[in-house]
Amino acid sequence: MLKRFLSTTVALALALSASAALAGTYVTGPLPSEFGGGFIPPNPGVLKNVQKASKEGAKLAASVEKCYSKGAANFSKNKATGVSTCLNDPSKGVLPKFQAKITGIGSKAPGLSACHNYNGDGPVIAGLVKAFNASTYCQSPSGAFVDGTASF
Repeated sequence: MLKRFLSTTVALALALSASAALAGTYVTGPLPSEFGGGFIPPNPGVLKNVQKASKEGAKLAASVEKCYSKGAANFSKNKATGVSTCLNDPSKGVLPKFQAKITGIGSKAPGLSACHNYNGDGPVIAGLVKAFNASTYCQSPSGAFVDGTASF
């Protein structure tokens, strides 16, 4: 009875370890259509760095929006907006900080995928955020929001 229990336990343990090994298998190739395109690189280290760069792009978008938000608040108080400094200042600007992060990620082995210019993402992301300002800070149609309320 003990021998049968042990052999069953060993078989179960082997089956579990095999399924765990399959669950951790790295799969490369084209991404499913829900991603809108793209490809998983053959090297998992490259994938990790690509994901880090993508995360930095998302952080940049939030930082750029903060620059414009603070700038709009400043403008509403008849102050200098400070947007250009917030975006471009060599020591504090969000774009130079983004460039430094991307350069750092790219300098670590195995680096970033060669099929995309991650350094070029900064101005593109900033431009996309800026493009939303016209609809974010929109003028009330025919004074409809004069009372300070809006219907969503």
